[in-house]
Parts: sequence; C-alpha cells; structure tokens
Amino acid sequence: MGKCSGRCTLVAFCCLQLVAALERQIFDFLGYQWAPILANFLHIMAVILGIFGTVQYRSRYLILYAAWLVLWVGWNAFIICFYLEVGQLSQLFGFVFACYVSKVFLEEEDSFDFIGGFDSYGYQAPQKTSHLQLQPLYTSG
Repeated sequence: MGKCSGRCTLVAFCCLQLVAALERQIFDFLGYQWAPILANFLHIMAVILGIFGTVQYRSRYLILYAAWLVLWVGWNAFIICFYLEVGQLSQLFGFVFACYVSKVFLEEEDSFDFIGGFDSYGYQAPQKTSHLQLQPLYTSG
C-alpha cells in the first residue's frame, strides 16, 4: 500500500471542495440571490488555483488559497448567522442601508438646479466686479 503525502491529501481535499462548491452553485442558481452565486464562483476559482498551486509547486497560489479559505469561513459564518437571525443582523443592515439611501436622496434634492434646468452647469451667476450688459441678438438693417 502506498502512503499519501500532504500534497496528495491537499489535492483530494480540494477536489472534494470543488465538487461541493459546484453542487452548491447549482442550488444557488435556483434561488434569486446573486451574492451567494458570485461568492461560490470565486470559491470555485480559488479552489482551482489551490489545486494548480499544489500540483505545480506554486506557493503563492497556495497562500492565496489559504487566505481565501479564511474569508470563505467568515462568509459562511455570516450567512449562517444572518439566516438564523442571530443578534440584530437583519435589522442592523436594514437600518444602515435606510440611512445610506436617505442620505443619497437628500444629496440629490440639494443638488437640483432650479434656474438652469436639470444640469447644474447651465447657469453661471454674474461676477460681482462687472455688470452684465444686455445686447440685442439681431440688429435690424
């Protein structure tokens, strides 16, 4: 019987992660949320880079894979806590986004130019040092 090295074990774990991520991606496509679909896609790409780094002895790819796994665990913990409504996650985000949207609406209301129309560059106020002289557009002649 042969002995499986750490490299072989890592490739096996990566292959299992890839299969699980592909299955999860299929089920996420049945839903209506795009954030998990995008996160699963990034996870699939990171696992493929992990397999490639393991097979080709590329330590940078393995470091990227390890860093991604830390983010991936954090993302999954957040999703679990969000769906189980642990703490005030659902109200905390609703409140933050409501404040942000109201701030954007207030900025849009303040930036509307009533004199020049829809663009704020259409009207230029006369300078205080000179007087504006009116001249006819057409001369009769």
